[in-house]
Amino acid sequence: MALVMDDLKIIDTRDESLKGAMMVIGFPTHGLVGSVAASYLVHALDMTNVAYMVSEEFPPTVIMEEGVVSAPVRFYASKVVCGVDRRCEQLVVGISDIQPPPEMLNRLSRLLIDWTEAKGIELLVAVEGQPMDEEVRGDARVVAMANRAAAPLLAKYHFEPANGVVTGFAGGLLLSAIGRQTPVLCLVAQAHKDYPDARAAAKVIETINPLVPMLVLDTKPLREKAAEIEGEVRHSLQQQQQSMAKIRTPETSGPGEMYR
Repeated sequence: MALVMDDLKIIDTRDESLKGAMMVIGFPTHGLVGSVAASYLVHALDMTNVAYMVSEEFPPTVIMEEGVVSAPVRFYASKVVCGVDRRCEQLVVGISDIQPPPEMLNRLSRLLIDWTEAKGIELLVAVEGQPMDEEVRGDARVVAMANRAAAPLLAKYHFEPANGVVTGFAGGLLLSAIGRQTPVLCLVAQAHKDYPDARAAAKVIETINPLVPMLVLDTKPLREKAAEIEGEVRHSLQQQQQSMAKIRTPETSGPGEMYR
């Protein structure tokens, strides 16, 4: 089965029902928070690939897993009790290793929600990073935003509601979710804008944990790894500073400075 919107396609690799499942999705925006959190879930739960997304507009990039080519945007599933009031028995995780061009984010978001509705997924949770100019001391602040269908979850799970303007992937997803029956929730953590922020990813995973009550999500390895990752990246950035000044990499599109 394939769901198509213009040149965008989501292609199922396994013919199985995802009815009633909860889905977490992470794209590589600021601090790579979404990608790190999604990758953690996929590997911690030994999840199985169930679908992937392709487009002619994606950067010419593939992912190699043990020598086998995989699409840069992939969807995995695992049997886990999760969701609101423990109503679902499957967790689906979407992970992207590319940042799609900003001009296609609205279409991508609409297709993503169309796919979740076609598969019967009952809750979509997106994970993002909010850029911070200064290094965050202690745990990152995590704020939440939702469409009307997911709004009751903000109070139920004591998520801190966000205020302001939302852009990037989160903005496109929430824009596409207006008027939809599927609850869409975005969790955004303060993250460093220049290097992978494993500590912020760990905090987001801990924030998601109440939605996966039967699963012990141990983020200690991520927290222990954070200092090592940050030190290595800082060293690498110093070495590459001269080269980066000559060849400037476009900034990733994320939620931007939107919270007050």
